[in-house]
Amino acid sequence: MMGLSAAALIGCSDDDAAHPSRLDLQVLVSRLSYNTASGGGVNLKMMPDPETGQPTVPLSEVFSFDRNHAFCRVDTNPQAFVMPTFAMGEVLIEAFSFYMAMDVTAVDQWEIETIDATTTRLVMRGGLDCATEVGQANSKIGDRNASEHSTYLIEAIDGGRGGGAAGDSFAFTTFFDPEEAPLNHGIFGPEFTFTGEMVSGEVTILNPRT
Repeated sequence: MMGLSAAALIGCSDDDAAHPSRLDLQVLVSRLSYNTASGGGVNLKMMPDPETGQPTVPLSEVFSFDRNHAFCRVDTNPQAFVMPTFAMGEVLIEAFSFYMAMDVTAVDQWEIETIDATTTRLVMRGGLDCATEVGQANSKIGDRNASEHSTYLIEAIDGGRGGGAAGDSFAFTTFFDPEEAPLNHGIFGPEFTFTGEMVSGEVTILNPRT
């Protein structure tokens, strides 16, 4: 069986490969960058304790991303905590009553840059769907089966092999419009960053320009 030439693998003719000046290098770099970044893991943040008000209640956010998708979610909260909200003041969240899921629906920007010899950064922008459900003693705010549209900015850092201990991080900033996302705007405000200490997982970002 005949093998494919290097030119065929990148979608150009052998004649084009012989004359690199004919190639659109920007498009080529864009193609090569498609699979150069991915990751997933758990960010741990500490929420205010209902009794002391101190940030001692652990809350885990699971995240994952690649060139075409990203998500961040909290499936539940094993312990009660107090949530400072944008429009409703401080809200007591009972144990096993908080849910939040953000799923990217569009990736409009994908940029990779080298920070230093060991650190690479990825920036993603686009649109997402966010579903939030907060249970209280006799009522429920939101619905895990009903999503609101929003825009986002993701910043992922690859600090080297070893995950968070090596300097990896993942921050998911959302921009909630009061008309498009009234529930999430009321809870999180016009801009909120979901992040924390990366306690498991790995972020891998290779810069195709270096």
